[in-house]
Amino acid sequence: MNFEVIPFLSLNGEAAAAIAFYEQYLGATVLFKKNYKEMREMNPHFSYEEGQDEYITHSVLEIGANKLMVAEEAMDTSRPWQLGNSSSLCIQSKDKDVITNLYDSLVQHEKVTVLVPLKKNTFSPGYAIVRDPFGIVIQLCVTVHDF
Repeated sequence: MNFEVIPFLSLNGEAAAAIAFYEQYLGATVLFKKNYKEMREMNPHFSYEEGQDEYITHSVLEIGANKLMVAEEAMDTSRPWQLGNSSSLCIQSKDKDVITNLYDSLVQHEKVTVLVPLKKNTFSPGYAIVRDPFGIVIQLCVTVHDF
């Protein structure tokens, strides 16, 4: 089978700011981005609240060798939107300098919270956990594995 699994972040009004943050601090490249105003131009029946022209209906970013999707809408509308603490993005590389540089870039932002500072542990020569300004937890790991 030829398919990919891509993490999808629903950010409840903060998607555009998150995309800009990932571009600046993680070197993300925007492969696709469509806002609400552009969506309405494609589909006149697409409706949204005033002031949400720049909200993101869909985006695809490339970060390193992987993709990440970011938008506004909650995926499970049967529950109130809530950012969870049961998931995270894990960025890994065998190259310690790559992880160190990403960590150093992220912690420059005043609203990034360091949950675990970058240091050696039992499974990695360099591991850290940060929370970005949008509540997304990011693990940074120097891996010793080939997966």
